[in-house]
Amino acid sequence: MYAPTVRARLRPWLWYSLILCVGSLTVFGSVAADPGGSVVASNDDTSLFIWWLGHGAHVLADALGFGTGETDGLLYTESMNALGGGVNGAWNTSLAGFAILLAPVTWVAGPIVSYNLLVLAFPVLGSLATAVLFRRFLDRLPAFLAAAGVGFSSYVIAQLGGHPNLAYIVTPPLTAWAIVALLDLGRTTAAHGRCLLRDRRLWALGGGFGLLLGFQFYVSTEVLAGTFLAALCFLASLVVFGRRLYRARSWGALGLGSAVAGCIAMLCAIPLLVTMSGPNAPQGAIRPHGVWNTDLLDPILPAAPAWLSSGVSPLPRIMEIDPAELGAYIGVPALVASVLIVAGLGRRSVSAVPVRIAAATGFLVFLLALGSPILLGGRVLVETGPFALVEAVPVLNNILPMRLVFHSTIALFAVLGIGLQWALSHRKLRRARALLILLVLAAVAILPAPQTAHEVTVPDFYEHSIAEVIPAGSVVKTFPRPLAWAEPHADEAMVWQSVSGFRYRETGGYFIGSSPESPVTYSAPEDALDELLHGSVFDGEPMPGADSPEVASAIAELRETGVDFIVLAPEAPLLPGGDGDYAEFLDAAVGDPIFAEEGVRVYRLDQ
Repeated sequence: MYAPTVRARLRPWLWYSLILCVGSLTVFGSVAADPGGSVVASNDDTSLFIWWLGHGAHVLADALGFGTGETDGLLYTESMNALGGGVNGAWNTSLAGFAILLAPVTWVAGPIVSYNLLVLAFPVLGSLATAVLFRRFLDRLPAFLAAAGVGFSSYVIAQLGGHPNLAYIVTPPLTAWAIVALLDLGRTTAAHGRCLLRDRRLWALGGGFGLLLGFQFYVSTEVLAGTFLAALCFLASLVVFGRRLYRARSWGALGLGSAVAGCIAMLCAIPLLVTMSGPNAPQGAIRPHGVWNTDLLDPILPAAPAWLSSGVSPLPRIMEIDPAELGAYIGVPALVASVLIVAGLGRRSVSAVPVRIAAATGFLVFLLALGSPILLGGRVLVETGPFALVEAVPVLNNILPMRLVFHSTIALFAVLGIGLQWALSHRKLRRARALLILLVLAAVAILPAPQTAHEVTVPDFYEHSIAEVIPAGSVVKTFPRPLAWAEPHADEAMVWQSVSGFRYRETGGYFIGSSPESPVTYSAPEDALDELLHGSVFDGEPMPGADSPEVASAIAELRETGVDFIVLAPEAPLLPGGDGDYAEFLDAAVGDPIFAEEGVRVYRLDQ
């Protein structure tokens, strides 16, 4: 028989990719229909990512000589928080890797289109990466089906509602694949008597693994840290249940390949790690502990992405949590099926070892995903969970346990895939047909519903007349200013700056940083005018008198600190006050605007 050609080997993967693309367009059809004017999210973290995608593209444009020259560095910038010392992008979800890769798209179509392209692409990429892993121990059909369950899981679809950095799931399954490939390499070199250090495949695997990890540094360091914890769980399971498969030479190959990968990854990460130690870095844990914990009932109670969901999780929380974080749902049928598969195939079958390894890995990671304390129905069941050990480790203590649930999802679908393969191979048996029915019910229960998009409000001014009104490099204060609120439109001023091509520097901003007053901050500090308007923004109080000495002093302070313009978007969705209140206030406090068309009013301060 002839070996299959490259085209023959690729054909099923190409068809699989096409089917995945159709699935992604079905789930996210609302943004596919309007990729430049809408996003899927119940928060406004989308504005943050749109800002960083535009920023990276314009940094590259500056480096190539055709940008505005106003965007500073890729990882540290004063384009926002201009009065507060800028933003340390190494501690923020800057998506720098994808910002550079998608720069041509951003230049041509804009940063909103680039953002939505990621949303459409990530379920496809995640499914393909997981299929690569599953094909090591599964036939094509069960591997493809199980991998699609991972790529379109509740976790991925939920996180794509505002957190694409966390929905990029390529690295975790390929890390598991690299570990197994290096272990297997040790066995093959032993059989042929070759020296590991002279084997090109070890250097190729280690090098590719290192580049994968290096790129992940510039997408999400939290996912990278979570992958490290999951890899430890996977290795522990391999040691316990796969000890007969691998000898010392295999572990030596894994150690050498991992060392090569680690060196390459750290070399790639040097710019980011150096920036992390720079100014405006957070000085404590970014989020409080004990809040973002997976409830023991989360896997069986559908949250927003699933079509069975009512739209929100019914479980009470310690504090309100963004629905994008609630991605642990897998459904009762999938849980029942996985238990039956582990019980039936985990003893004496050809699949016993991979079933045990996958089940043990998933169980260990899920224990960590529960966080500390462990919750049941919103109530504390166990005061201190295993995750307390992680919270005691610097840097790792910034991992939110809810976000580890994805790694247990990979393990779960590995088990389901093994069960599907057995059922298809033994479909004449009654129990195999029963398992197939159960797996079909599991698939139906976890199907994601089409996601609803909302419009991104961008005044025409930022795409048309801004170059004629605001000189490049000006410092601008925008109303409404970006605020760290988990609701749509809260930070759209950041989108406006990105759409404008970063012609100006913004005094506000939504980011993670620090200040002399607080070890961790989430937005630019209030200036003197913000302090006077604080009550009207947060508490619904009347606006201060525009002709008061305090307001006049605040406007003077803005001038002295270098603010050149105030831009008001009077029709912005979250602008506080009644119709016309802010326009009347600024007209009286600053004077007539120099431009009052295309959805904005521009006030000049540098005179």
